[in-house]
Amino acid sequence: MRPATGGKCVQVKNLQRGEYLRRFSCTSSAATCIAFALATTAATPVLAQSGGFAARPSGSTRQIDVRAAGTIEYNDNVVLSDPRISGGGTKGDVILSPTLNLNILLPRATGDVYLAGSLGYRFYTKYTGLNREFVTLTGGADQRLASCLVHGEANYNRSLTDLGNLYVQDAAGSFRNTEESRQISADVGCSAPLGLRPALAYSHSQVRNTLALRQFADSDTDSFTAQLGLPTTPIGTFSVFGRMSDSRYVRRVTPTGGRDGIKTYAAGVQFERMVGNRLNFTGSANYIKVDPKLPGTKSFSGVGYSVSGLYRGEDYSISLTGSRNAEPSVIYFVSYNITTTLSLSATKELSERLRVSVGAARTWRDFTASTLFPNALIAGHDKTSSLSATATYIPSRRLSFSLTGAYNDRSTNTQLFKYRAKRIALTTSLAL
Repeated sequence: MRPATGGKCVQVKNLQRGEYLRRFSCTSSAATCIAFALATTAATPVLAQSGGFAARPSGSTRQIDVRAAGTIEYNDNVVLSDPRISGGGTKGDVILSPTLNLNILLPRATGDVYLAGSLGYRFYTKYTGLNREFVTLTGGADQRLASCLVHGEANYNRSLTDLGNLYVQDAAGSFRNTEESRQISADVGCSAPLGLRPALAYSHSQVRNTLALRQFADSDTDSFTAQLGLPTTPIGTFSVFGRMSDSRYVRRVTPTGGRDGIKTYAAGVQFERMVGNRLNFTGSANYIKVDPKLPGTKSFSGVGYSVSGLYRGEDYSISLTGSRNAEPSVIYFVSYNITTTLSLSATKELSERLRVSVGAARTWRDFTASTLFPNALIAGHDKTSSLSATATYIPSRRLSFSLTGAYNDRSTNTQLFKYRAKRIALTTSLAL
């Protein structure tokens, strides 16, 4: 899990799966509101594979925040119950993580330029084979052109592969794999007669792995989204949208010589409601159809949804997110997952220098694979639950300390490993 950056306009979409942000406040301009609406519906399914990209800086004022951080963490099950990694030894380990965090926003007269993310390294005291760099960067720019707003963004992630996605047929050394995710995207939204707000978006995403056996999960995804919004003051903004995504496993060899992958189609409606600085809500419902490319793979059609709500009180905030989507799978030979997530978090300001937060989340994944792969997860599911609590102390503007405790539990009826893991981490952050 990665810590999320808070902020007035951020919309978090799932924890273990890619989340999108609210780029702008709809109190600004019509074109800005269109770009915001588009951002909430143009999600590319492949993001789920990498755990999400870094969120763009929130707010609209100039920010140059560069921080050095160091974390010491104890995890009682870093191997996630995989005996090939532990070798029969103890599962726990101590991890040290130096990190450089970036949060830069440079407003211009006709738009913004921004860069956000983290660069660091994780050193394991015992399981040194898990030592790995981690990089997550998001950069982009906005440009107003007459009544339109054009936005472009590039995202990059690189880290140790998620050990929870290794299963019993994986080679013994698969845990040494490094996974890399890249995405470029662009969207444009305009004001139109009668208050209509048309918008278009495109994104191209890639997932790559360093080990040859893990490269069966390498994938490319292209996604196109069209949306038409209509504000209805003071109720909110209603939109209709359509999306098509084409995902391909670029190095997966199949028994028939064909390509594995999916085409996903979605059409639905979305509602947005913002009440001052107190309540932000976005919800959408859509019909999803998954068209697999490889024979022997079951298709899917059903309802998908996405919901994000944030309420801010005087000294506390409450956030609720949820989604259900079809997405490509990082578990090789699995064609796609139907993934459902729910999360709830709350933060309380105890004083000007001390705050506490708690959170709970659950993710369900239903797997579908072709019958051409007899050893694949042809049918099955897993469920992952997590609980966390964090206390943050800020003695000065430049210095902060955070103490986090978390618990994760995964159950499954497939060849994936069941596990329970508890961790506690202390982080020190210093503004440079």
